[in-house]
Amino acid sequence: MEKHLSDLYTMSTYAIKAPSSHNTQPWIIFIKDNGLEIYPDFRNPLPVADNSNRELYISLGCAVENICLAANEKGYGESLTFIQNENLQINVRINLSKGTANPSALFSQISKRQTNRSVFFDREIPEKEITKLTNLKLDEGIKHFIYRYNDTEFNLIRSFVREANEIQLADDRYKDELLSWIRFSNSQINQFQNGLSYKTLGVSIIPPFLRKIIIKSQLKASAQNKADEKRMQTSSHFVLFTCENNTPEDWIRLGRSLQRFLLLTCKMKIASGFLNQPCEVEVIADKMKDCLQIENRHPSILLRIGYAHPVAFSPRKQASSFIFTK
Repeated sequence: MEKHLSDLYTMSTYAIKAPSSHNTQPWIIFIKDNGLEIYPDFRNPLPVADNSNRELYISLGCAVENICLAANEKGYGESLTFIQNENLQINVRINLSKGTANPSALFSQISKRQTNRSVFFDREIPEKEITKLTNLKLDEGIKHFIYRYNDTEFNLIRSFVREANEIQLADDRYKDELLSWIRFSNSQINQFQNGLSYKTLGVSIIPPFLRKIIIKSQLKASAQNKADEKRMQTSSHFVLFTCENNTPEDWIRLGRSLQRFLLLTCKMKIASGFLNQPCEVEVIADKMKDCLQIENRHPSILLRIGYAHPVAFSPRKQASSFIFTK
């Protein structure tokens, strides 16, 4: 029994490496004798950028996928149950049974995967690699669309990114929310162990007396569009993840699919970064449904992929802060 509980704890720790919007790490895990329960953590929401909690649940799905890969590695079979609580929130029950190890080549990539916000190498991904990414098996109800640089759809999405930046950065609430998650120094990184560190943003430590000046100059649509344009121009492809229904269950399934995609790109030495602004602004998301051939599906996650140097890893919370025995 002690070895079993130790296995459950170890596989739970892999959730910590999952991506999350603004690196909020919004999950809580309870260990039980015959499985794990993962709860969305609403203590630090993003009410402006993620007002439906879609990205929160997608992050939860990414964490679930990491745990399932770790379970298979340790010789456990797994099945999922979605549980709705009295607040209409969805928790995930991972039922585990000891069996034969079923390792995946993706498991070893969990600790290597990172979100890359840098400018890429301006090099195209070979078509045979894109075919592998296109053929990746996704969860039920989830579909992804891959657009090559400078194709019609690619350029449409570039315009949607710019429009979304204009809308988001005209909203003081959005800017305040974003600023609350930026960690400007090592002391802030150590204090919070989450958020967007100055290292992952590719900037130097910003002294307190300069922060307001720099922030005011950068948190403008013109500056953001200029920076994003450089990132988009050097990207090989965009990848748009969509779901059939806009429900927490679908978002969790999308998160599992997304995480497998990200781990596969990592294995292929392909860098990936998020450009979710068009999915976060409802009016722009509706335009995407109208203008792109995505079968009237819901655009949920937008990635840019290509080749790049590795960047700094985001800070992560201690496992003891989110894993508990129930």
